[in-house]
Amino acid sequence: MLRLIPVILGITVHRRGPDELPSSPFVVLLLLGASECAQLVTLRLAAAPDDAILVMLLSVAMDFLFVWAVLVVFERRQRFWQTMSAFLGAGVVLNAISALLVAWNQSLQSPADATTAPEVLLQLLQVWSVDIGGFLLSRAIDRHYALGVVIMLGYVLLSTSLLSTLLFPSGV
Repeated sequence: MLRLIPVILGITVHRRGPDELPSSPFVVLLLLGASECAQLVTLRLAAAPDDAILVMLLSVAMDFLFVWAVLVVFERRQRFWQTMSAFLGAGVVLNAISALLVAWNQSLQSPADATTAPEVLLQLLQVWSVDIGGFLLSRAIDRHYALGVVIMLGYVLLSTSLLSTLLFPSGV
């Protein structure tokens, strides 16, 4: 498992690809557990409402379906386990950074209407996650990076609107 760490860190900075990860459901399960634990820590630090866990579970299910669908459309089904491992591994890294930023932001005790450096960095982290996802998709489907980013942006917009519609149907 420790051999995966440099590969996953390399993936987050576009130095390595999902093809360098093992094609293993076991690795996906390990990384899924690590990713969800890191996300739970972030949610707890942020004092997120209880329905945030539901959002987390729906989100991970949508991620699996999305990766599978993209790979099926581009006839690269055999790359599912590696690609999903890469997405989840990158998620662990991003969630760990997010947890640190949330903790930093909480320690500042700034007024609610003030924008803090950690909040700006959290927004940049979202942009980085789209970048990483686009990179992973482009490598998995053997297409240009720009296409991967466009697909990823579409997915982020679709999943955000779908989750907000399902969880807040009255527009609260």
